[in-house]
Amino acid sequence: MMADVSGFSRMMGADEDATVDQIKEFHRQVKLLVEQFEGRVVDTAGDSVLGEFDSVVNAVRCACRIQEEQAAENAGRSAEERIQTRIGIHLGDVIVEDYRVYGDGVNIAARLEPLADPGGICISEAVYQQIWNKLDLNLEDLGLKDLKNIEHPIRLYRVLRTGAPSAAPQPAANAEPRSAETPWRVSSETSGESAAAALLRPATLVPLSVGAFLLLSPIILFPSAGALPTGGAILTSVIRAHSGRTGVA
Repeated sequence: MMADVSGFSRMMGADEDATVDQIKEFHRQVKLLVEQFEGRVVDTAGDSVLGEFDSVVNAVRCACRIQEEQAAENAGRSAEERIQTRIGIHLGDVIVEDYRVYGDGVNIAARLEPLADPGGICISEAVYQQIWNKLDLNLEDLGLKDLKNIEHPIRLYRVLRTGAPSAAPQPAANAEPRSAETPWRVSSETSGESAAAALLRPATLVPLSVGAFLLLSPIILFPSAGALPTGGAILTSVIRAHSGRTGVA
């Protein structure tokens, strides 16, 4: 996990002493949160913090908590005093040497960080595959991106806060509203009705039940060599006739 303060140079130009104090406090708070989520800070350089986690789920949880706490603190600050952090998270192998880490895993996380919005989080496809069904987050697919000095394009995702603009489809009018108490949610909207759901509607079950009866009754009541093909033809006709009205094949 790579965290970096947005607008650090501007802040230093405006008030160097105050900014240094703010960055020190930022490092302290991030270190506490990283350790709280069972990770460790392996490097701090200027306004950035590099954290390592054994669990990618904990890494994302930590990143969300960092942004939540900063947003709460910024609410009581003037625009000039606010600290906005960009965070990038990637899952990959690293080389550990003298308590420091190296490798593509670190390089990719560092490339993702500037792609996050101020106050936001950007994750790689590798992270997404591990968390999509474990964390309740609102994620936006950013597509394949070419990253500097990284050989292959990587699909990226942005973690959105509730109310943030998204290119994802809007929920239906009768969809369950998102909780206002949770700042990070996973969107689960789907477009259209599935074929399985359509087949379970009462309007669909009636003709299907009739068709099944017509198929089985010649076999049970009037067994003959020609009963099965006839019943099958009737069932097919019923399904086809109904599918023309419902759009279900």
